[in-house]
Amino acid sequence: MVYFHITLFLACQIVANLLFKWGAVSPSHYWWGFTLGNAVGITSILFMIGMYRHLPAANVVAISTGGTFILIQLAMYLVFREKIQPMAILGFVLIVAGVLLVAYYNNPREIDKKKTEQTISAGNPSAANSTLLADPGSVSVIFYQKVK
Repeated sequence: MVYFHITLFLACQIVANLLFKWGAVSPSHYWWGFTLGNAVGITSILFMIGMYRHLPAANVVAISTGGTFILIQLAMYLVFREKIQPMAILGFVLIVAGVLLVAYYNNPREIDKKKTEQTISAGNPSAANSTLLADPGSVSVIFYQKVK
C-alpha cells in the first residue's frame, strides 16, 4: 500500500508542476494551469498522508522532496525541453543517493520493552501505565495510555 501512496503522490506532483509550467508559458492558459495544478497538487497531499501512515517521517520527507525534485526536472526536460547542465546531473545523482541512503538506513528500531518501561517510570512516575512508542532519547516521544 505504501508504494501505491508514493507512486500517486509523485505522479500528482509531476502533473501539478507540468500544469503550472503550461499556464506560465501560455498566458491564455494561465488560470487553467493555476486552477488545475492546485487541484492536482492538493490531491497529492492525501497520498502524502498515506505515506506518513506507513513510513518514518524522515523517509517521507526524503521521498517527497528529493524524489519530487528529480522527477519534475526530468518531466520538464521531456515535455518542455528544459535544459539540464552537466553539473546539474551530478547534483541529481547526489540527491538520489541521499534519498536512497535515508530510505534504506532509516528503519524503525526495535526497543527493549523493559528498558523503555524503566525509563518511563524513572522519568515520569505518573507515566507508569503508559507505553513508549519511540526511542526514549528521540525528540518525538509519543505516549499512549494503556487501556485497563
